[in-house]
Amino acid sequence: MQRTHRSRGTTLPLLAALVTSVAAPLRAQEPAKAEVLPPPAIVMGRIVGPDKKGLEDVEVLLGDELRTSTDRRGRFSFDPAPAGVRDVLVRKIGFIPVRFRVAVTPGDVWDGTINMQRAAQSLPEVVVLDSTALRNFRPRWIDGFLERRRAGLGTFLDRVEIENARAVSTGRLVATSPGIISQSRMGWDELNVNRCGSGFGTNSTGVVYVDGAKTEVSTTGRFTTFRDYPPERLWAVEIYKGRNTFPPGFYDPQACLVVLLWTNRR
Repeated sequence: MQRTHRSRGTTLPLLAALVTSVAAPLRAQEPAKAEVLPPPAIVMGRIVGPDKKGLEDVEVLLGDELRTSTDRRGRFSFDPAPAGVRDVLVRKIGFIPVRFRVAVTPGDVWDGTINMQRAAQSLPEVVVLDSTALRNFRPRWIDGFLERRRAGLGTFLDRVEIENARAVSTGRLVATSPGIISQSRMGWDELNVNRCGSGFGTNSTGVVYVDGAKTEVSTTGRFTTFRDYPPERLWAVEIYKGRNTFPPGFYDPQACLVVLLWTNRR
């Protein structure tokens, strides 16, 4: 009788190939981490004439694609503004054009005053090589906001996301976070949070901070602060549900909900 002999040296490579073929699809199914982007930059300012009064209908061009005009107070805004080095051209009939260059960084706010002089005759435009007309302001809270958003323990809305939400109230804006239901009442917004159970109670407190300062503490789910700070005043919102998500500096052992509202663009 003839015996069949199977080599172990052949079996092991076959097993390794099988494991590799199974592991590859599993790795492909792993969700990729979403890239966290900083809030967009803003280029804004005020244009005044020789009398220091705001000039209306001044044309302002940012780069080759964006343009706007000043309002009756002389204010203009590019919101959001693309990152990078951009040429800015300011012009109005009867005034000497002004040109300068800005370096736009994500998360920064450019703001300042630009002076225009009347043109008595046809004069060349003024080219500003090293202008201090615009000053670069980086909001003090931006770095902390970005760091906490990278940690991913809460719900984070920057200014663009707030505008895109089109919420009629800040209570409704907070309710865009999963697990929160908002109802508008006479003089307050009432929140129902799944992490807080069926009701708030003394051991299930909601805390609201405005620009880093504790502004309101509620054990009933009713908040009046949201009425004082509507969505159009907000630059960013952070929402944390559950004590294990609260960031350092905003921890409250009695709270089940912490909301941070940022209104100061500086």
